[in-house]
Amino acid sequence: MEAETNRGAGKMLREIVTRQVSGACDFPDEQRDGLLDQIRARYGDNLLAVLIYGSYLRGKRDTLLDFYVLLDNYRAMHSTWQGWLARALPPNVYQIHNGSPPGETRAKYALLTLDRFEHAVRSDFHSYFWARFAQPCGILYCRDDTVSNRIIDAISQACVTFTGRVAPCLPESFNAKQLWSTGLSLTYQCEFRSEAPGHAGQLFEYWPGYYRSVIEALAGQGLGFDPDGSQDTFRNTCSRQSRRLSAAGWWLRRVQGKALSTLRILKAAATFDGALDYLLWKIKRHSGVYIQPSGLQRRYPVIFAWPLLFRLWRKGAFR
Repeated sequence: MEAETNRGAGKMLREIVTRQVSGACDFPDEQRDGLLDQIRARYGDNLLAVLIYGSYLRGKRDTLLDFYVLLDNYRAMHSTWQGWLARALPPNVYQIHNGSPPGETRAKYALLTLDRFEHAVRSDFHSYFWARFAQPCGILYCRDDTVSNRIIDAISQACVTFTGRVAPCLPESFNAKQLWSTGLSLTYQCEFRSEAPGHAGQLFEYWPGYYRSVIEALAGQGLGFDPDGSQDTFRNTCSRQSRRLSAAGWWLRRVQGKALSTLRILKAAATFDGALDYLLWKIKRHSGVYIQPSGLQRRYPVIFAWPLLFRLWRKGAFR
């Protein structure tokens, strides 16, 4: 009976995720589709799927679009050293643009293989992947139904991983907003993030139906919480030991995350055109804090931009 219940919950979660990813971008956008065409031309037959996530899906158009590009292997990158970087510390991040100013649309895309993506949302200790894809995203391109099913399974798994690792941090009784707000806030602390306080709660309010339905589908499935009989209220079933271990685990994620974020910044400086300006723009967008870089810092960010980033940190631009 329990196995049948778990299968039913898994089917329900897949249906929720399928509706989200298929309906997120079911509207025309020539600029977005022009960027997609560039990606398809660049990677050809090695391209398995392109996902989109972030503020674009919340209606913001004055922003860089955020894509995830999933390949079947790294040979399509036409650069051996960049392929090694992607294997060592995924994802690699690149920038593309479509059109000319002032109507130019830009995007950054993160690149890795589908195999690595599936492993990351299932097994990675750090929250970098499974926290992002527990949130709503959309499928812009998919090679075939087999790939589509793998992606839907992976996104469903990201929801399972996220909720299972957040539940021990919650009080005895909580609702869906508390789970998502607490969980996203914890993951922000594991990277260099510039979001203002309360940002996680605002994300929940944009898609409350999706977030609630995911938690309702997973409640009672051995992830540390059960329905308590009241609408949108759940009972924490995590043991004291799991709570203690979880606290230690999130502390380790914060330590690990700062190191990984530093390495990813260094890597992006080698693969991302205008990496420093993009980073400063994003920090200003989320925190309101901006410091003008020098020409030398723009040309050689890996060597000369660290004092600038330290000053931004001192001003509270990111944590």
